[in-house]
Amino acid sequence: MIEIKTPARLHLGLLDTNGNFGRLYGSIGVAIQNPNVLLVAEQADSLVVEGQESQRVIKFARQFLSRYPIVPGVHLTLKSNIPSHIGLGSGTQLALAVGTALTRLGNLNLSLEEIALAMGRGVHSGIGINAFRQGGFVLDGGHRIGKMDDTLNALTFVESTIPPLLFHRPVPENWFFVVAIPETDAGLSGEKELAAFRALPKMPPSHVEKVCRLLLMKMLPALVENDIFIFGQALTEVQRLVGESFAGIQGGQFANPLSEQIIGFLLERGAAGAGQSSWGPTVYGLVDGAEAACHLTSEVDKYLNDIGKGQSFYVQPDNHGARLID
Repeated sequence: MIEIKTPARLHLGLLDTNGNFGRLYGSIGVAIQNPNVLLVAEQADSLVVEGQESQRVIKFARQFLSRYPIVPGVHLTLKSNIPSHIGLGSGTQLALAVGTALTRLGNLNLSLEEIALAMGRGVHSGIGINAFRQGGFVLDGGHRIGKMDDTLNALTFVESTIPPLLFHRPVPENWFFVVAIPETDAGLSGEKELAAFRALPKMPPSHVEKVCRLLLMKMLPALVENDIFIFGQALTEVQRLVGESFAGIQGGQFANPLSEQIIGFLLERGAAGAGQSSWGPTVYGLVDGAEAACHLTSEVDKYLNDIGKGQSFYVQPDNHGARLID
């Protein structure tokens, strides 16, 4: 029997949707300790799935087994899951958990990159893959691109690969994220997400340059020096620039008015930095210490009750990645 527990992740932004330097996207993100995927797998005579989101688990298992038919069957039980389509990376964590479990049961010698490709992950970002691998703060270099595909009205990738990891570092344990999830429309996923990326206007080169400068000369040094306030300033500004680039798709700088209001509230109440994870509606604020996180979460709970429904919690970074128990 194999048990796999994965972290969730916050997606902090894309670097480049322009592509004029021969690469697209590039991502920054951080793993967080919860919510989690908790999957139990053991060999069986046929494919049996129990627990939460059984249809989604069956889909991932069949996708893997269609490429690597390595066992007569498998019994999968999803004991807990990351909520879907809210910006916490549930699809990648669940897909990698299923693929990794089947790899172990079949005694296959597959890298995490090979598992991710088999499961169709890493199409736009490698943050979820690296969160699964080792947690912490991660930066990837996006995809090399080729010629324009007129049928898709989009640039094509040169080859099917996982975005290369450029930088990884544990996040200080005294840094906490206050996470708020307003009860509103789910974030984009699947075909809708692919269509959104195809329709996405190119980020102006000046925006790309500023995002990259903020990352290299402000955010990364602040992380290394454990300066939460400078890191937060850079994070908030990166989120603003990326949000402006996605406004034509989202209808505004953030996914919806509620998320934007909560981000403003987090900053007003002392968060060092704040932003939206992926397509939202999840937003987050960065604070120093458990006491400050607890206090701000309490304030966010009250605010959510005033402006609508939702939930909030505070969480530490996950500097380990997925945990496997054979």
